[in-house]
Amino acid sequence: MSKFVVFEGIDGSGKGTIIKEAKKFLLEKGIQEEQIVVTAEPTNGFYGKKVRELLKTNVNPNVNSQQFLDLYVADRKEHLEKILQPALKNNKIILCDRYKYSTFVYQSLQGIPIEKIKKLHEGMLVPDLIFILDVSPTISLKRISRRQQLEAFEQQDFLEKVREGFLASKETFPDENIKIVDASKEISEVKKEVCEKLWETLKD
Repeated sequence: MSKFVVFEGIDGSGKGTIIKEAKKFLLEKGIQEEQIVVTAEPTNGFYGKKVRELLKTNVNPNVNSQQFLDLYVADRKEHLEKILQPALKNNKIILCDRYKYSTFVYQSLQGIPIEKIKKLHEGMLVPDLIFILDVSPTISLKRISRRQQLEAFEQQDFLEKVREGFLASKETFPDENIKIVDASKEISEVKKEVCEKLWETLKD
């Protein structure tokens, strides 16, 4: 039953919460805990830590584009080699918070051509199911305002463009199984929609 499921969306869209709910749902369906892998990008590996450090600096999101791209791609390759591919070989279900879609959205907004980003991702694993959790930047910023310091990409006008980028993912990746979910609804409604689609994919 190995499946690779990705959750994407702007910060504050509820990815972490929905992943927890999805895991709980799978456990209730009788999937053993050791068969479920919850992971995220950037990872806690060498390159992922470098990404996190860069995100915390007070820089304009329009600079450091090549540095961000290089670090994200290096981190993703390490993630694939050490976690994602071994998990799938062992018939596990992966619930992943962010993957290549974030890189396409954020780094293309930083001015990196889409074709250049596509070239760097050639041959990389394609998820079985991708959820884009969609909320407005207003809701996003309300949800993340509890943080003491906003990261480089957490500014309202930039988030508007990021949201548009995620919504355009179905056009960027027409052959991939992308589902856009209205994540501004009550958590119970979002969970229901996500879990129904998740279960359909697992049964295929």
